Amino acid sequence: MGFKYYEQNQLMIPMEWKTLIDKDDVVFVLNDLIDNMNIDKLLETYSPLGSSSYNPKMMLKILMYGYIRKRYSSRLIAEAVESDIKFIWLAGGNKPTRNVINAFRKDKMKIIMEDVFVELLVVLERKGYINTEEYFVDGTKIEANANKYTFVWKKAVKKYRAKLQEQVHELMKDIDNLNDEEDKIYPDKEIKPEEITPEELEEFSKRLSDKLNEGLKKQKTKEEKKKEQKIKKIVNKINKDFKPRLEKYNKDLEIMGENRNSYSKTDNDATFMHMKEDHMRNGQLKPGYNIQVGSCNGFVVNWSTHQNRNDNGTLIPHYERYQRFFGKLPDSTGADSGYGNQENYEFLKRNHIKNYIKYPLFHKEQTEKFKSMKYNWQNMMYDEVNDKFICPEGKKIEYIKTRQDKTETGFIQESRVYECSDCSNCPHKSECTKAQGNRQIRFNKKLWKLKQEAKINLMSKKGTEMRGKRAEYSEGIFGQIKWNMGFKRFLLRGLEKVDLEWGLLCFALNIKRMKIKDIEKDKEIAMSKAISLQNNITKFYTQKFQRFLTGIFAFGFLF
Repeated sequence: MGFKYYEQNQLMIPMEWKTLIDKDDVVFVLNDLIDNMNIDKLLETYSPLGSSSYNPKMMLKILMYGYIRKRYSSRLIAEAVESDIKFIWLAGGNKPTRNVINAFRKDKMKIIMEDVFVELLVVLERKGYINTEEYFVDGTKIEANANKYTFVWKKAVKKYRAKLQEQVHELMKDIDNLNDEEDKIYPDKEIKPEEITPEELEEFSKRLSDKLNEGLKKQKTKEEKKKEQKIKKIVNKINKDFKPRLEKYNKDLEIMGENRNSYSKTDNDATFMHMKEDHMRNGQLKPGYNIQVGSCNGFVVNWSTHQNRNDNGTLIPHYERYQRFFGKLPDSTGADSGYGNQENYEFLKRNHIKNYIKYPLFHKEQTEKFKSMKYNWQNMMYDEVNDKFICPEGKKIEYIKTRQDKTETGFIQESRVYECSDCSNCPHKSECTKAQGNRQIRFNKKLWKLKQEAKINLMSKKGTEMRGKRAEYSEGIFGQIKWNMGFKRFLLRGLEKVDLEWGLLCFALNIKRMKIKDIEKDKEIAMSKAISLQNNITKFYTQKFQRFLTGIFAFGFLF
């Protein structure tokens, strides 16, 4: 049996590393792209003093290529520049350590990430792969690099803080009971528990300590000594227990802010939320981030990172980055029902963006079962002129009051409440409402009109096409990143760093997709040339054969 030649110690003629790499490898696309990039903003961050630094373009190349090759950690990239021929070529033989790579990613990339991404978008637009006419938004939850058992819940913090405030007030009353009437320090007016601050506690403790110091040289009775010991214990409890706990609770609430209900101790920016990858199937909450991606023709043209558990409050902030990238907003947009609320619809209308965003119950409204539910208020007749509903039994449901509700983002939406004058004798009341009194309807008229406009767009031929594209492009991007690129958990911590890491992933995905599109385009051009050549050859021989036949006929005619 013969074997191929094998010799580990054989000598090789000196050659370029480039010649050992397949000419169609995506590494060449990345290399050319970064070589032509303007990185002046990044260069300004380097100091002329001290030892020389690695070339920032080289660092950019190996970091970006690491994400293309699913080497997300700085340790794996550092190993690759010593062993992988493609990384060795990109690095030009340099061998930056994992600490150098990690520092570059954390400190330098945040300065230039958006600029680098925009330059890639310019290339994609020039090649005709993307446009700003159709824009699709979708979101997914990605697990944070945090312990899933290090949770802090706002509801629990508020509960414990309120209890602590009550204990503080009781303590202050106890002090006044120990002191004489003229030495009372607890104010006569009633103070709400939440008004006590750590600073006030500190001041209170200082006043007690000063009072104790004043009486150090005085002769005291047995009762006064007992009182003094009690005050010392109280001062100690304030300084070592109450004040630190109150500071911690206040800090917890500050970290969560108004819009979050939880955070992780190992990554304060991460919020506990439900993940799609629920392998235990128990609905367990995990620390994570809500990632929003804007796509066009399968390419990522924008992304944003949020702490919101729901998608409905992320759309407007997401468009802020889009405007920075393109200098304008898209012509039309499509998204699923998680974004279909009044605030988002009004934003789209105000900015003249064609609305193809679904709203909750959009698909359900099209079913026969939903249409047959005659006591559902959405199927009742609404008299817009007289502003009242007519129930299926012919009774009027008239306006009684207006309610205002505040969303998580602080947006105020107004609902009108309507009530039937008398449902007591209606034989169908149990089918219509479970309320003890009369049937009521809460109706947001502005949202209702906006939904009607969206419905017309969604049900049109263009709307059907947009809905199909949204599912294909947006879901396809998440499938590529999570499954093909194997990225399901962030490596970095903190909102800013997580946002940067997702930007690197989007950049890597776009480069890979651009390479595929380039190959397809080259094949189309080659095929077009081949067909054209074949047609020319066929035409040439057809003409030649026709001339040959003409000659034969002419020869026959002579004889």
